[in-house]
Amino acid sequence: MLCEHGPCERSQNRGGFTLVELLVVLAILGLMVGMTMPLLGNRVPRAALGAAAAEIRAALRGAGSQAVAEGRTVVFRGDPGAGYWVDRVYHPLSATRGSGNPLRVAVAGAGRVSFFAWGGSSGGLVWVEGPDGRREIAVDAVSGHAVVTR
Repeated sequence: MLCEHGPCERSQNRGGFTLVELLVVLAILGLMVGMTMPLLGNRVPRAALGAAAAEIRAALRGAGSQAVAEGRTVVFRGDPGAGYWVDRVYHPLSATRGSGNPLRVAVAGAGRVSFFAWGGSSGGLVWVEGPDGRREIAVDAVSGHAVVTR
């Protein structure tokens, strides 16, 4: 190769990383992953609990809508085996499938919430609980509206 004033020398600096640099970066990444895994492990069961509470709330709203649409009383009951009953039909909690995280669904008082054709309900408190905590859903007696309270 010729330059303006004669033959040019090629640069010996080719770029890239040395093996030592790559090993240092991999060690740092390994430490970061090792420190964050316990934090992520704690969030998965809590996320399942939150998803289960949202699923129960949706089921309660659906039961209220069904009662109004069909002009009859529809009953919601919890099941300690990670599911619930709406009008004698069993529904397993989809949030617990494959998670290995046992959850219990319970209803305070009479053990059921009834939704009436006129849009109201018997009211009550439904909760989902597991080893990592508890979420509560309050059902208003006048409106039948379900709200996650805790």
